[in-house]
Amino acid sequence: MVRSVTPLPGALAPGESGPAARLALAEQLLACEDPRQCARHAVTWLAREARLGRALVAGRSPEDEEQLGGWAGHGLDEDAVESFVLPLSQSKHPLVAAFRTGEPAALPAGAQALSPLEGAAHVAVPLAGAALLLVEGDLPLAPAVEWCAAQLSVRLGELLARAAERREWAARERELERHRARAHELEDRVQEATAELVVQNERLRRQAIALEQASAAKSQFLANMSHEFRTPLNAILGYTTLLLQGVGGELSAAQRRNLERVDTNGRHLLEVITDILDITRIEAGRMPLHVTEFEVPELVQEVVAELAPLVQRSGLEVSTQFAKRLPPVHADRAKVKQIAVNLLSNALKFTHAGSVRITVGYQAAGGNLVTLAVSDTGIGIAPENHEKIFEDFQQVDASPTRPYGGTGLGLSICRRLAEMLGGKITLESQPGQGSTFTLHFPRRTRRT
Repeated sequence: MVRSVTPLPGALAPGESGPAARLALAEQLLACEDPRQCARHAVTWLAREARLGRALVAGRSPEDEEQLGGWAGHGLDEDAVESFVLPLSQSKHPLVAAFRTGEPAALPAGAQALSPLEGAAHVAVPLAGAALLLVEGDLPLAPAVEWCAAQLSVRLGELLARAAERREWAARERELERHRARAHELEDRVQEATAELVVQNERLRRQAIALEQASAAKSQFLANMSHEFRTPLNAILGYTTLLLQGVGGELSAAQRRNLERVDTNGRHLLEVITDILDITRIEAGRMPLHVTEFEVPELVQEVVAELAPLVQRSGLEVSTQFAKRLPPVHADRAKVKQIAVNLLSNALKFTHAGSVRITVGYQAAGGNLVTLAVSDTGIGIAPENHEKIFEDFQQVDASPTRPYGGTGLGLSICRRLAEMLGGKITLESQPGQGSTFTLHFPRRTRRT
């Protein structure tokens, strides 16, 4: 049987090819890079050195690797060599069996249509899983034939391995080229997206400038109009106060009642104008901070006293609760008071029965935070409206027929003032279960 050996000349039996001849074939095979050329060198050597009448090498077809075709022959018609085709799908064919198993197979004389060597006994020798060597004779093979088959098998195996490597490298190169093309495509897309992003950023920058200018113009307009409104309104309120004090003479009950209505509505309008002015001043950064030291409980009691008329009209119980060992705070007292007044006013406004509680707490850990919470048992606020009520001119019910008045600026101003203090306002509320608004601010406000 065929064995894989290195192409070195071995010991010869008497009458066989000499070392020089074997060395010459080995050198020819090593120098040859074409499997068909190797096959031609082998059959020529066998015809000369082994005295073979006919021989054929059939290998895989380049067009179809699932069939064997004639590569080289000796003692055969050239057309017979070139026209020889053996489909490897014919598993029961003895030549295919030899090729698949890698074991030499002997074919008897007169085996019709099995190979071009029909008419004489011959042997099929598989070569490296890539070809078959057909030689006249029987098993066991002559030493020269076995040696030649082994050398050809080794060389074909090397060439096939190189071809497989080249195919693999070619496939990798094609894949790499596809990746390069894809990378170039992605790079082009990134460049296009980057260019588009630059255009969009420039458009957004211009829009932002336009919005800032529009916002500044709006703030300036509101500030100017607020001042324009306040001047005549203060005059109206001043003269109304003088008339109510009897400077112009005694007033009848109807006149006094009408003037009191003018005074009440005028002061309400003044509050609205003041709120608008506060917002414009905060937005423009012209609202200063006046940090002083004060006691929060004292401030809360002051707020409750100022809103006593509202408390009496509401019929609600207003209670206060202060944390023990509550230290004095360093913050803008006027702004803290403004927030407290607004939160308590809202609690009284939206609570028809029950109570209102003001709780002041202090957390020494986590930033020395002071909390001022106003809790009521009023109508409550749905979670989807928690953020809405802190926006400018927004109310839960904004319809013209809403039962509660107001401009929707109070909580918006409170949030802005809380942020100026370095704090925030949180809300916990559910419809029908009351609300708790809590001001969180540091015990020491940083000056800006």
